[in-house]
Amino acid sequence: MKVLIGVFAVSVVLAFSSTSRASITNAWWWDDYDGAIVCSNATWNPATDALSMTGDQYWGPAHMVGTVDTTGPEDPTLTLANDIENDTNFAWTSYIVNVYMSNTFTLANVTPLIPGDWTVASTTEPSSPLPSGPYTGEYEASFTLVDGTPVTPGNDIAFQYQLSFSGASHFAFTEEVIPVPEPAAFQFAALGGLLLAPLAFARRRRRAPKA
Repeated sequence: MKVLIGVFAVSVVLAFSSTSRASITNAWWWDDYDGAIVCSNATWNPATDALSMTGDQYWGPAHMVGTVDTTGPEDPTLTLANDIENDTNFAWTSYIVNVYMSNTFTLANVTPLIPGDWTVASTTEPSSPLPSGPYTGEYEASFTLVDGTPVTPGNDIAFQYQLSFSGASHFAFTEEVIPVPEPAAFQFAALGGLLLAPLAFARRRRRAPKA
């Protein structure tokens, strides 16, 4: 499935090239090495101003980090194309994507690709810098994809979107991806926590020093 995403990325970018010509000179994109997502391949295509990645996600939130160099602050547009295999132990029924950048930017053309019956449930544009948290002072955009066909372990989710930004000639960004399990998986996890809690309490009592 992962070979398909390059075709989709090129076709969408070419469709919009007549209205937005980016002055991007180089771009880089990779995982943040914490193991939540492992990027097996990341490709920069200067002809289409597109970064594409393939990878495997083991838990979430997971993060891809990147940088973009431009010839100036002329509002370039970058396409980000993802193809991610589900290596968790549960089926994904929705998928949340958050994007963080220190400069103002806009999010556009969110396109689910695989599975073919997924849709965009919601999109939030950046408004003002975040007042707190790990991305304090940065701008955040987000979107949520929802399923028709759950992405079961071993299968892929693929999607792409565009970012337009301005105000500098060097930009850094973070993509945060969060898979959401089907409700049955939530219930199972909660039940497992209730069953294990008395055992954990008993172990702590056994290990407590005697008075």
